[in-house]
Amino acid sequence: MKAKHLLLLILLLSVAFSAFGYSRITLERTWLIHANDGDSLDFQGALVLNNSHQRVIAVTAGPGVKQELGEGGTLKLHYKGKMNGSSMWINATAIVDVDYDTSLHSDPPLPSANRSFTNLTMPDAAIEAQARTLAQQNSSLATIRDLVNWVHSSMKYDVSYWGQVVPANEVFRDRRGVCVEYTHLLISMARSLGFDTRYVSGYVYSNSWQPHAWAEIYVPDYGWLPADATFGQVGMLEGTHLAIVKGDDQASVYDVLLSDNNATLEARDQVVSGFFSNDSRQVEVSLYPDNYTYVVTVDIANKRPEYVFGSYEFLADSAYGQQEIGILLLQPYETVRRQYLLNSSHFQEGYTYTLPVSAAFNDARAEKAVIISNPRPAEAAQPQCATALFLFSLASAALFRRR
Repeated sequence: MKAKHLLLLILLLSVAFSAFGYSRITLERTWLIHANDGDSLDFQGALVLNNSHQRVIAVTAGPGVKQELGEGGTLKLHYKGKMNGSSMWINATAIVDVDYDTSLHSDPPLPSANRSFTNLTMPDAAIEAQARTLAQQNSSLATIRDLVNWVHSSMKYDVSYWGQVVPANEVFRDRRGVCVEYTHLLISMARSLGFDTRYVSGYVYSNSWQPHAWAEIYVPDYGWLPADATFGQVGMLEGTHLAIVKGDDQASVYDVLLSDNNATLEARDQVVSGFFSNDSRQVEVSLYPDNYTYVVTVDIANKRPEYVFGSYEFLADSAYGQQEIGILLLQPYETVRRQYLLNSSHFQEGYTYTLPVSAAFNDARAEKAVIISNPRPAEAAQPQCATALFLFSLASAALFRRR
């Protein structure tokens, strides 16, 4: 008799930081000005945004620095005076509560407006054609979902683009870039369909705090919906997104320094994590593995009376199962079902397999172990044609790589 052995397959889950709940972040912004002693200065710099997703609860600023509320809710610092010496520091600290929840009660059709473009977001014929293939005329929300999914999965993150200025048509052609290029391309496609958009500049946590950019897309009867094509998120962004300033594109977000002579300006920031919470937002994820058919069923249930966007992922060992990553849009009180067939061709008689699987929708998560004991031959394990299996996969993304 053949001895049975235990084969344990360890699933390496996504270990990148992730929290979609409420967070508190401290931002310290410092500007160093070099000029001639006695020169007149007029400085305006963006500190942080104060809006429906971010609430500034405390600000301290250096002497002589005024706080002003600018367009779009940006809290700005203003200094007007004389240089005392050849260098001067302007600094401020803000404590910010971040919460990217949404209340989407309707799904309007696509807007019909003609939008203007900047040099960095001007679409060409290829961009417009691709956007039209993703558009759903009767659903703005589904169209935004598909635009973000397409940009996220079609682009290759390339750090060599850091600091470059690349227009959207070149980004579309080369399909490479960092967060700035992802955002310009998403804005270009969305505006070509009639959506109003904004470019957001700020910070995000990915292994460490890093400068980041994402977009906002205007949805009638709701307002500005955040959309991060780099991370593949819409509506409910991770709570590590800290917005500083908004504009039309990268070139429109900047600080202003006027002086008598050629003064120079340097900016230095420090972002400190306060705390981050997980919140399922009334969405439940359930896993049901079937050890006989080798099918894993995932149910994603929206318990809210509203539309809910979420970053969805299903993970299994790549040799034995499928992986799916992308944005899902749940209708009010809707339950979406996904089914995945494990690859039984690698199973051998006489062995016991323990296959961990997991599924997540934002912070709603479920994990199970599928135990296959003395599996049947591969040809016998396949379900009959009458079994209704609707198998999904996003072929464009085998593994989720955080940027």
